[in-house]
Amino acid sequence: MRTYFTRMQQAIRKHRGLVIQFAGDEIEAVFGVPVYFETHADAAVNAALEMRKALEILNRERKAEGKAEFAHGIGVHSGNVLAGNSGSEEQSAYCLIGNTVNVAARIESLTRNVGCDILVSEKTVKQLSVPPPMEQQPSCRVKGFSQPITVYRVL
Repeated sequence: MRTYFTRMQQAIRKHRGLVIQFAGDEIEAVFGVPVYFETHADAAVNAALEMRKALEILNRERKAEGKAEFAHGIGVHSGNVLAGNSGSEEQSAYCLIGNTVNVAARIESLTRNVGCDILVSEKTVKQLSVPPPMEQQPSCRVKGFSQPITVYRVL
């Protein structure tokens, strides 16, 4: 897992992303925070594409070594977040709080249902200056939200 996380973090950082935390087998990352930049949506999607390539390379290496291949799902969503140090007086961590974070996590979980590795919210797609080839999915409801969301599968 360390090798996987290292390669994914490299892809995220290459596109100006910040890894917030590694939790179990998940990575939480943000673009445009703490320093805002206009093309944060493009950067996030480009990082996801870079992560796809990095996983393909890693899996070729693992297969050659007789090891099991990894799979991942990536959910990209845009919106406002509360970002800053949180925690106790004895232990703090930089974190993100808000519905945007929750929706991104729900979108990631949809990748299994859709059978793909990258899903991007409609809100993010509207902010892209150069969208990659994508396919709109039927609107769906996600846990904890009353309104359905529309996501796009990145081809």
